[in-house]
Amino acid sequence: MTGLLSLPPELLQEIGTKRTRADRTLRLICKQINFGLEPRILSTIALLSISQLEHLVAAEPKPSPTAKYATQLNVYLYDLFNENRGLTSEEEAKIKLLLVPAIGSLTGVRKVLGWLTSDSDTDPEWAVLQVFDALASLPFLNDLHLCCWPVSNPFLQLRRLPHLENLTITRESWQDDDCITVIPIYQNAPNLNDLLSETSKSSVFLKITHLTLKGLPVKLDATVLSHLRSLISLTTDVTFSPPDQVSDNQGAGFSSGDVWSVLWFEKIHLQEIITDVVQSALIEYLASFSGLRRLILTETPYDMPPQVSDQLALKFYEQALQNHVHSLDALEINTNYEGKWSFASHCSSIIIKCTRLTFLKLSINSEDMAEENNNKEDSSASGGNVIWSLLDICAALPALKTLKLFSTSTYGTVTAKHCARTNAKIIKNVTSYKPTTPSHAFRIFIDRDEFELQRDELGMNLGYRCTL
Repeated sequence: MTGLLSLPPELLQEIGTKRTRADRTLRLICKQINFGLEPRILSTIALLSISQLEHLVAAEPKPSPTAKYATQLNVYLYDLFNENRGLTSEEEAKIKLLLVPAIGSLTGVRKVLGWLTSDSDTDPEWAVLQVFDALASLPFLNDLHLCCWPVSNPFLQLRRLPHLENLTITRESWQDDDCITVIPIYQNAPNLNDLLSETSKSSVFLKITHLTLKGLPVKLDATVLSHLRSLISLTTDVTFSPPDQVSDNQGAGFSSGDVWSVLWFEKIHLQEIITDVVQSALIEYLASFSGLRRLILTETPYDMPPQVSDQLALKFYEQALQNHVHSLDALEINTNYEGKWSFASHCSSIIIKCTRLTFLKLSINSEDMAEENNNKEDSSASGGNVIWSLLDICAALPALKTLKLFSTSTYGTVTAKHCARTNAKIIKNVTSYKPTTPSHAFRIFIDRDEFELQRDELGMNLGYRCTL
């Protein structure tokens, strides 16, 4: 134990990040160990019982250890009420009395994770209102993550959180296999505009810098836009605009085009975009400014004709990406089918200009890879080995640390066998690549396999080999 006591507080706190039962018991050994572990172990608190509320309130005016160290609060009203199923009137009155001061005592909290249902028995109006009353009093709260069931609670009052910068809203649902999934958009679904609508004459606007929406419609009207003037990061997943924002010649997969058009018109230049809505309006927005640092595109409309998808890809590589070659740190393009989104000669000249990239993920078309040609000079000259051409380019990217390659289906088919065969070809081309130099220090991930530069068992023949 002497060795443990000799550790500096920082290392003890690192041990505490695991937050296992053994770590909690370890705190009881002596004050020195408790002093080192307590800040990390108590950094996250979940309100689950009436006794927990009583403990937080009873410590006032002197803060409890939990209130002193807590930086993240998890609010699950369902668990709080389900824990006390069949509440007596006295117990309900006690929760009403304790909920606001208990949350309000956690003055160091910066991040809140809330899980809300559409059940008035587990998420009653008065409880939701009290939670937001208490959250509005937390001086450092700037990060809010809300997970909602199919119907968003109408009593959410996001505008009451004046310091909010990072907002994540996910509409989720349980499936028959007990897995949680993002709910697809349906007509008249609650949207972000409802959550940011004015509830009073207050003209206070939020300064949201990071916005993540999953399964929640958004329409960038004056109500929402006033809170997004400082936006630098936008993530969307199964997120489209309401039907009235869709023009007659657009399908459901293109229904958020106005979001990108509004961002372009308002000159809101994002530094990070993660989206599954890949369309012409997005490409035009990307081509309208420079300075993007992280871009993750996931092409989701499976019914998009291949020629339309290819046209978007060419437009992206030829017109949009060039504006961000001097700023982009991470580029990830996830596509459903083989085509122009995949790496090939048509995009090699622009990829090599992205000299700040540390992370790159691209798909490979099966037909672009050499079958048995291990002669690099012949393959490169004919353009037959796209993998070797890509590795040559990556060697010229000085900051690159990770390269991820993956296969995808041919249009009209989704076959695991095809992807498995293509992945095998990718691996074969990677492991046969030569010559390798110190510039090939980046790691390569293919499916579940990881490859890095290694020598053979004799200490010779440097090349990419699987680390497993």
